[in-house]
Amino acid sequence: MSYFTHRFETRIARHAVGTYHYTVVYLDASLHSALPLEQHARLRIEADVSGVPVKGAWQPARGRWYLMLPKAPMKAAGLKIGSPVEVAFRVLPQDDVDIPDELAALLATKARVRKAWAALSPGKQRGIAHLVSSAKRPETKAARIQSIEAGLLGTAAPPWERPGGRASAATGE
Repeated sequence: MSYFTHRFETRIARHAVGTYHYTVVYLDASLHSALPLEQHARLRIEADVSGVPVKGAWQPARGRWYLMLPKAPMKAAGLKIGSPVEVAFRVLPQDDVDIPDELAALLATKARVRKAWAALSPGKQRGIAHLVSSAKRPETKAARIQSIEAGLLGTAAPPWERPGGRASAATGE
């Protein structure tokens, strides 16, 4: 059995949402009935888009489902809007969370933090994990880990609930 359970060919597209524009692929309509799209607001998947690994979700928009693509890896692979691509994907467990090493180390060593983490929804956990993994500098990651720890312990406002909803307010970045 193949690692990826679904495959189709399409072209990379530009998807506009208000003033934002995303690089996406649209799910082949013939696959809609084969997937549990109605049970999930966003169906989490792992995919290969013409050699570029992507973790994300099929998201609904105007009767279609799209997957956002990472621009830098797509560009590095010579792919752009309009490029034909083969999309191979599999549905992930919907509670799946990729935890960066720095956050995993915190959770492994602090039982109270781990308990507070476990009480969060998978979506909130993914958002917090993204705060850590999106930091470019080690100092920023360390500052975000401290802020997340304080937020989970209740000793400071959680970075995910600060005005503006961004960790940058806490880390100065």
